[in-house]
Amino acid sequence: MRRKNIKTRHVVFGIMLLMVVVLGIFSLTLNSDRRLNKFETLVKDATTSVARVVTYPLNYIFLKIDGVKELINIRKKYNALLPNVERIESLNAENMELRKQLAAMKDELKIEKTLVDYEYLNATVISRNVAYWYNTVTIDKGTYNGVTENMVVVNNKGLIGKVVTVSFLTSEVRLLTSGDTINKISITVNDGAKSTNGLIKNYNYETGYLEVEGISNTEKIGDNAYVYTSGLGGIFPSGILIGKVKKIKTDEYDLAKLIDVEPAVDFNDINYVAVLKRKEIKK
Repeated sequence: MRRKNIKTRHVVFGIMLLMVVVLGIFSLTLNSDRRLNKFETLVKDATTSVARVVTYPLNYIFLKIDGVKELINIRKKYNALLPNVERIESLNAENMELRKQLAAMKDELKIEKTLVDYEYLNATVISRNVAYWYNTVTIDKGTYNGVTENMVVVNNKGLIGKVVTVSFLTSEVRLLTSGDTINKISITVNDGAKSTNGLIKNYNYETGYLEVEGISNTEKIGDNAYVYTSGLGGIFPSGILIGKVKKIKTDEYDLAKLIDVEPAVDFNDINYVAVLKRKEIKK
């Protein structure tokens, strides 16, 4: 069967080659200015007709072959994507289960807000008081944009602070480095093995570190452990990066740890921020 197909293919190509040769001979031997006689006209018309008859089905076959190849490629791509489609269903199920676990943890730990409950409103810092460089910045979003007092402000590196005053088009943001000892921020120190809660005491302008207190001296905390918001203070949602542990010491009574935290944010270079707005609950 295979030999027969090969012979047929050779015959077809032979016919096409013969027609090309004949047309070539006519094109070389005939003067374009000379009128063709009846025999030459008959041969030329017959050759052209035969060429059309032969090439039409061949072109049709070649188009079909290309279509089959395209279908094969589509099938291969479909087979490659099929496991991912099946994985999506699995991920949806895992996502539902994780949401249930998160809701249970929030209820147990009395955490009211997490980052998934918020959307981001991008803003630009438009002014900063040089005399109070580490206290506040002013951003170009206000009540017109839905900003209210106590909204949390972050950038792509971590926590910036919170909104303290709002006008129609602008807002003032109190920075994490302001040394506001009245409203201490509850944090979580996570070194991968366990999490320990504490409070940001103040900001040391000389060292450039945030000082954390309220952690028992019996707690073990590793160097370079990450520090996040705990979500226990009622304003800051849990999971916002604050910085990394750089130095650990104890208080004068040797009862509690005092931790120096290097901020993730460069507070000398703040230009673009985002205000966390609570997502509206769809009914």
